[in-house]
Amino acid sequence: MKLTRRTFLKYGLPGIAVWLGGISYSTLVEPQRLSLERVAAHLPKLPAALDGFRIAVLSDFHLHPFTKIDHIQNAVQLANNLRPDLTVLLGDYVDATVEAIHELAPELARLNARSGVFAVLGNHDHWKGSNVVRSALLHSGIAVLQNSGVALTVGQSELLLAGLESAWAGHPDMNSALRDRRRDVPTVLIHEPDYADTSAADGRISLQLSGHSHSGHVRLPLIGALELPNWGRRYDHGLYQLRDMLLYTNRGIGLVDIPVRFNCTPEVTEITLRPNESA
Repeated sequence: MKLTRRTFLKYGLPGIAVWLGGISYSTLVEPQRLSLERVAAHLPKLPAALDGFRIAVLSDFHLHPFTKIDHIQNAVQLANNLRPDLTVLLGDYVDATVEAIHELAPELARLNARSGVFAVLGNHDHWKGSNVVRSALLHSGIAVLQNSGVALTVGQSELLLAGLESAWAGHPDMNSALRDRRRDVPTVLIHEPDYADTSAADGRISLQLSGHSHSGHVRLPLIGALELPNWGRRYDHGLYQLRDMLLYTNRGIGLVDIPVRFNCTPEVTEITLRPNESA
């Protein structure tokens, strides 16, 4: 077909408009469209006191240069509006510079949950300065779990929350994290998603909560994510059943490397524990 002004206006201009609209949406709109995902985690041998226990999950903040503080503030408010029993932060607070944690940590200090707010560090935090990030979080009243666990008393029952160091940038030690675990206590582990093969094989973990992958930022129909990081390629998005363990991978809040999201909105997750009636 000969390209004339008429054919360009008929065929070319609409195509360019759609392309420009897609670029605008994926850079200006979707990265700011916080989604709330509600997930029921059916766990075997869950005590009655933990039936309905709700966990707010936030991950991959990456404050600056692409993620701005008002976006984090909106995510914090969304999590607080849930009035959760527990809030967990899955790491990667900083991106370009570790100094961003000093702006971020006071906002995270606003998080509120009945059983507390707990955090692990991500690979970016290790690379930029884990001591600085850890210190800022602790100063803001947020407990940091590094190859350690904490027993949470809920009614007459107990839930163990354990956090590992980054598999990519640290030295995860499952036995250290589960040192104080009592037999058959439901156990929630926080770590990178692809460590789930190890977690599931261990046999002591009921539920693993992960971020890290950002679910790829860009997800195409029938294809999925175009690119994924190390330790986030196998279980990059949503809920998985691995042996007797559940894994949920959160899409993250912020942006890293490229300021684009498409079919992959930033996410705050509400995980509700439920008994597995078939177990």
